[in-house]
Amino acid sequence: VLFFSMLCAVEAFSPIPVRGSVPSTLAAATTRSLAAASTIGDLKTQIITSIEPTRRGLSTTKEQRSTIEAEIRALEAACPLDEPARDGRMAGAWEVLYTTAPPPSNGKLGPFVGVAKQAIDLVGGGYKNILQVGSADNVWLSAVLDASWEEWNGELLEEKGGGETWRAAVVDANEVASGGEQGGNAPPSSPWENLTNMLGGNKSDGNKMIDYGATSWKVDFETITISLFGIPLLKNTFPENTARVWKMTYLDDDTRIVRAGRTGNAEDDVVFYMVRDSSLYD
Repeated sequence: VLFFSMLCAVEAFSPIPVRGSVPSTLAAATTRSLAAASTIGDLKTQIITSIEPTRRGLSTTKEQRSTIEAEIRALEAACPLDEPARDGRMAGAWEVLYTTAPPPSNGKLGPFVGVAKQAIDLVGGGYKNILQVGSADNVWLSAVLDASWEEWNGELLEEKGGGETWRAAVVDANEVASGGEQGGNAPPSSPWENLTNMLGGNKSDGNKMIDYGATSWKVDFETITISLFGIPLLKNTFPENTARVWKMTYLDDDTRIVRAGRTGNAEDDVVFYMVRDSSLYD
């Protein structure tokens, strides 16, 4: 079972697109509660309350996913920064409280469930995706993905697929995200989504060039290491040009939201809701 889990991590440690429209009941179900959230603090409290019973997104109903998506979009719309990807608060350690990503990015490694974290080095241009299984003071199984990052120039990445397992996961995620419905009224797009829906390159808006790097990174996967009780058991190198696009849609002192995808198209994105983590380096 452990060997199977390690293979799953090597083959699948990356965000998988969630396609499909948001249920048509989304706006009606959340408009009143969002209107009552007059401050960013209120919005955060609502999000935490909504995600608490979902096991970090592992166990969600269609209605829960729709409500959480609307609440997250409301917080994204209140982002106080024009250039979150260049803000010094990106640095450090973050814990994933909720994500729509499939395993292992959602903290599930084979039959084991852990906690997904990220550690960002702004000076060195690197970061780590970290999955820890076990208690906070006794992590017995871990997977660490080492990667580098650079500002995204707006050029869409090549969709390389991922075999039958990947395709099956996309279909399943689509059914959940769309609530089994076709069409419907999605919530308003964020400014970052509007920008990255455009096809390829640093396109211009009139005479003004779009500065994709202000909000987005291109991240290049390098290696993944599986460890048992702190002892490395397996290290694998990713194929050249294995890359993703991160869109930083919200950032403040203690909260960060990222839309991550394989190509840069908004329809490929999964969402990560993270909070500052002080335990990673304790």
